[in-house]
Amino acid sequence: MSVKLQPNMTQNARDLKICGDYWAYDNESGFIEHVKADCQKYNISPHIMFDTVGQCFAYLDDVRCEYCGYVCPLEIPADISFMRSKESWCCEVCEHALWRNN
Repeated sequence: MSVKLQPNMTQNARDLKICGDYWAYDNESGFIEHVKADCQKYNISPHIMFDTVGQCFAYLDDVRCEYCGYVCPLEIPADISFMRSKESWCCEVCEHALWRNN
């Protein structure tokens, strides 16, 4: 399973490539170097890159909420291995509902 990307309606193919390259970070090399390389590759500033990445919904299709089955959204590449290492995961909506019921 892998990271899935869902661009917003205003993003184009180039934006999706930027997002794909960003999320391809392997956690082996330095993150700052990875960002710099991506920015240089697309000739954009880090601000533009993070704005572009922030508009694209990234998620793990193999990690789902144990209650409702919602996919696990990602905020940073380090979330990938962290979320996969958990025995189970609960989305914010279900977590809030469970908290209210207790």
